[in-house]
Parts: sequence; structure tokens; C-alpha cells
Amino acid sequence: MAVIALKCPDIQVTAVDVFADRIEAWNSDTLPVFEPGLNEIVAQVRDRNLFFSTDIDGGIRDADIIFLSLATPTKAHGLGAGKAPNLTYIERDARRIAEIAKSEKIVVEKSTVPVGTAESIRTILDASVFDTRFQVLSNPEFMAEGTAIRDLEYPDRVLIGGEPDADHR
Repeated sequence: MAVIALKCPDIQVTAVDVFADRIEAWNSDTLPVFEPGLNEIVAQVRDRNLFFSTDIDGGIRDADIIFLSLATPTKAHGLGAGKAPNLTYIERDARRIAEIAKSEKIVVEKSTVPVGTAESIRTILDASVFDTRFQVLSNPEFMAEGTAIRDLEYPDRVLIGGEPDADHR
């Protein structure tokens, strides 16, 4: 999100997280992750067009585009235990978006998930009580720790997938 804020200074980017201590760290000089060059980028854009917050519902309401970048640990039990990703967090957050969003949103799935996860997200979002229109996109990352900023600025490939939209053909 810091790189998006840096490259798109006219766009407000808000990163939200349920963990207050993590948000506090993002708002400090001691970031919760180490990535070469990240401190400098965050220092340039924080409080200009990059904000960190624990207000998940406000973030959902205010966003035009929502990136789901969530942990996908390996399932501990049941079918696929020890091998398949646990999609609990993805599904939980899709339900929250469906409950909160009252305006049109683009939802971008960024986590390491299996093919078909966007379809599951779509099914959950379609249950929105507000009859909100959602566009669901998959945009897997091809980044490595230690080179993430370079990988974002100079990607060797970009993959984005979504459904054809009958209204925009």
C-alpha cells in the first residue's frame, strides 16, 4: 500500500488491521516489518495520502477498492489438513464487507489462495443485504521478502483476473 501511495499521490490509501499494536507500529518510526527501502517510502507518504487505522468498518465504507491481503495459514484439521490453505480469514472479511458496504466496491484478492477463491468471495458478497454491486478481482503477488519494493516497481509479470462485466463490454 505504501508503494501505491507513493506512485499515486492523488489517491488516499488507508491500510486497516484489527491489531492495534500493529497499526501503532505502522504509525511510528519502528515499522512492524523489515523491507529494504520501506521506512523511507512510508515516511514520505504517511499522513499525506497513506493512513493506518483499526477502523475496519470505516475503511470498508470509505473505500472504492478493497485489497484483501490476509494470512492464509495451512489448515490444521479436516480435509486438506497440513496441505491446503485455511480460508477462514478471507471468508470472514468478505462477510464483513457484505455487511458494511453500501456503495459499489472493487474487491481485490491479494492473498496466497487457491484458484476459485474469488468465486467463493463473490458468493459471499452476493449475499449483501444492501444489494451492493461488487467486482471481484484476483491479483496474486510475485514478490519475495527483501525485494518486495523492487518487485512491485519492476514486476516481471502482472496477473489480474476477474469476471466479464455485462454492463461494461
